[in-house]
Amino acid sequence: MNPITNILRLPPGALALIMPLILAGCAAVGPDYVPPELRTPATWHTSLEGGPVAGETDPTALTHWWKTFNDPRLSSLIERAVSGNIDLKQAGARLREARARRGLARTEFFPTLDGSGSATKIYSKEGTGGTETRDLYAAGFDAGWELDLFGGIRRGLEAADADLQASREALCDVLVSLLAEVAVNYLETRTYQARLAAAKANLKNQEETYSLTQMRYLAGLSDALAVQQARYNLENTRSQIPTLHTGLEGAMNRLAVLLGETPGTLHRELEHPEPIPVAPAEIAVGVPADLLRQRPDIRRAERELAAQTARIGVATAQLYPTFTLRGSIGFEALKLDDLLSGGGRTLAIGPRITWPVFDAGA
Repeated sequence: MNPITNILRLPPGALALIMPLILAGCAAVGPDYVPPELRTPATWHTSLEGGPVAGETDPTALTHWWKTFNDPRLSSLIERAVSGNIDLKQAGARLREARARRGLARTEFFPTLDGSGSATKIYSKEGTGGTETRDLYAAGFDAGWELDLFGGIRRGLEAADADLQASREALCDVLVSLLAEVAVNYLETRTYQARLAAAKANLKNQEETYSLTQMRYLAGLSDALAVQQARYNLENTRSQIPTLHTGLEGAMNRLAVLLGETPGTLHRELEHPEPIPVAPAEIAVGVPADLLRQRPDIRRAERELAAQTARIGVATAQLYPTFTLRGSIGFEALKLDDLLSGGGRTLAIGPRITWPVFDAGA
């Protein structure tokens, strides 16, 4: 005889006791996730020159890499970007959503209990033409517990766990990109300021050179070609200054947007030129495998693959029967005071099985 049939012939009380044991011994359907194995070279295919070295990376230094520039202004801008950037706040909200969905998936393991109550006034017409009025009060509790025999709920929690981890890596990915953009635009700001200072100094020197060349030409000590060459150099330098101003404005405006502020709010703070931050002479980059492990976008993709693998199990479990233990208790009375003490009580408990027979291939 079918083992399932034998189980269902047991009394409801015995069935409720042995079902958790059966549940503990059932394996979840669907494939078990196996992390992909990527073969990475042991060394870089080109020689490391000019700063990068294949030394062991320091996780603490990587976490606060911008501090190696020793620039308090840059550190302040990065801290403000972390607290004010809109994209980072969106990623944080998605992480909280994934955490809430994981908690929702976990609740599927536990029974549900619903309470209900009603008060009804019944009007009935008598044969004599009169109307009889009665009150009916009812209250009850309904309980249900789905037995995860085929692991659909377990696979759902597994997928929710992977989604939560993927959202955490997505937050790290946004954070890495944000901090890099803040540093790049800050370096561009200081670079444009240095180039502007050099261009203005060159302009002053070339104005003096042009005036001296003109005087030498008027005195017959130089020809017209030297005058035109000096003027060409002067106007060429003069034409570069507006372009440098535009680049400086753009870099500072991009910085403001990255910090979650309106363009123009950082101009007063950054208007005084400061030295361009200099990176350390040597930077440990490790081996190619280290680089892959440090990239949150790759870690996020791996977690997304794990979540989708678990959802195969969720879909596969829907092809099998669903076993549910259901129970209810109810009270009915014509008077509210007699609702809990009267004889109108109902009690029901037993298993329920549902099995999709035909769904047109859905």
